Amino acid sequence: MTTEPGSRSAQAPADGLPADAVLLVELPFAEAELASLRPAVAAHADAAGLPADRVDALVFVAYELATNVVRHGGGEGRIRLWAGTDAVYCSVSDSGPGIPAGIDGQVRPEPGTPDSRGLWLVRTLADGMEIGTGDGGGTTVTATITHRR
Repeated sequence: MTTEPGSRSAQAPADGLPADAVLLVELPFAEAELASLRPAVAAHADAAGLPADRVDALVFVAYELATNVVRHGGGEGRIRLWAGTDAVYCSVSDSGPGIPAGIDGQVRPEPGTPDSRGLWLVRTLADGMEIGTGDGGGTTVTATITHRR
């Protein structure tokens, strides 16, 4: 399901979004779509009124989360952006095995560590981050980018 930048989703509450949320875009992706995610996220964030520096942060966060899905989460996922009153939210989900225990982005990985840097970067740039893993696997990471940092 996709929407034009700035359009309101009549199904937002049924989709698990707050009733006052504006669904900006929802897209499936795999490795082939990673490059096209950047301009799509930027366009929708800009249309939602996010300041340019915060658009840049959101684009980085979305790309990092999507890259993690391709590398660690089964190779394909879904990205969903929605706007609230003072923030834009980026939710990226997959059906992979889930994030291993102890990897939550709370602690900066040691230099030279090949993995575990992505969630830390997202947590550093975002104003909030939630991680949810289902009982049978699959992970959803939702990052919040406020209009002002």
